[in-house]
Amino acid sequence: MSSEENRYPLIPVTFSSDWDFNDHAATFGIEMSLIHNVFIRGLNSIWYHAPLVKKADAISFAGYSLTWVILIHDHHHGEEEIVFPFLQAKFNMGDNVEQHAAFLKELNAFEEYMTGVFKNKETYDGEKVRGLVEAFGDTLVNHLHEEIPTIAPERLSQYEKKELDAMIDAHSAHIKSQPLTTAFALVGTHHDFKTFPSWSFGLFAT
Repeated sequence: MSSEENRYPLIPVTFSSDWDFNDHAATFGIEMSLIHNVFIRGLNSIWYHAPLVKKADAISFAGYSLTWVILIHDHHHGEEEIVFPFLQAKFNMGDNVEQHAAFLKELNAFEEYMTGVFKNKETYDGEKVRGLVEAFGDTLVNHLHEEIPTIAPERLSQYEKKELDAMIDAHSAHIKSQPLTTAFALVGTHHDFKTFPSWSFGLFAT
């Protein structure tokens, strides 16, 4: 994407051929950075294309946007139900949960409008879509950036490997329950495989 298209900044990640995704303490933060970047690319795509969408494509664009929203909801549900309770044993994860709540109202307003467009109950307005995105976009993206240090290797290495691996397995099982033709397809088309070829859908494949 050009700088004009990148309304929201990606999380910096430097590729290493030494990554071992079986070493969850070392790479869970990397996995999260990459999936968060998938979300940010999707958000940038929605923001950039919103005013360019033609009337004939509005329902399809709404469906794409709603798939992105579902991924965000499910991702945060998995964190709140599986990841954060486990990490809470050693670190306070309350700020992460509060950050989820900080943009939920505005995200839900975006979801409600796009659902109306998808069901042909709302007239599509690209500038309105941009406004709805901007109402939550900065808060969401700041959270996606700020969460990464809370799952850094120096933190995760303080947990017993067997227990950490069990948490990751439970989280992965939750993720794999997502529909292959929608959720997985969006992840696959919004990941930078050229730069990070060894991340085979990351959290979706562990």
